[in-house]
Amino acid sequence: MARDIKFLVKDIEEATLRGAQEACVQIMNGLAQAGPAYTGKFSSAWYALPKGATPGGSRASGRIYRYDKRNVPLARFQQGTWYNIVNGMDYADEAMDLTPFVYEDFKRQDTVKPQKTGTRPTGGTRGQVTGTGRNTSTAPLDWWPKYNAAGQLDADLAKGFRLGFGTARGFGK
Repeated sequence: MARDIKFLVKDIEEATLRGAQEACVQIMNGLAQAGPAYTGKFSSAWYALPKGATPGGSRASGRIYRYDKRNVPLARFQQGTWYNIVNGMDYADEAMDLTPFVYEDFKRQDTVKPQKTGTRPTGGTRGQVTGTGRNTSTAPLDWWPKYNAAGQLDADLAKGFRLGFGTARGFGK
């Protein structure tokens, strides 16, 4: 437990901050694995940012990106600070099946993830690929809401906080 009662609040703050950092890392890795990866650029463009901050672009290509604590700097604990996890690619809404897929914007490249091929209806989203045809999808339709609804978001959040609290002073083994 905590070293001494006078350090309890500080230890809890440190553990909470480390838990938030680890949770962001776990969630960003979960999103990178669940989402599409034609080139790997989308998977490397997840950012954990304080409210109002702007994300950057992709960090890498050619593979599904693996996040670590360097991608979520440990900030000073501030009461009321929340992180938003966002993707910085300009086509993020299309990749998340939130808006129709625009084929003209897509440049066919070798895919990083196994792909599903088929036909996409006119005005369809990225994941709406059925039957036979030349359209591709490297993540299932509605992967974004399913990541949350299937419980993967909760699992990644819980794992991150367990890891974070385990490394904080006074809360480890």
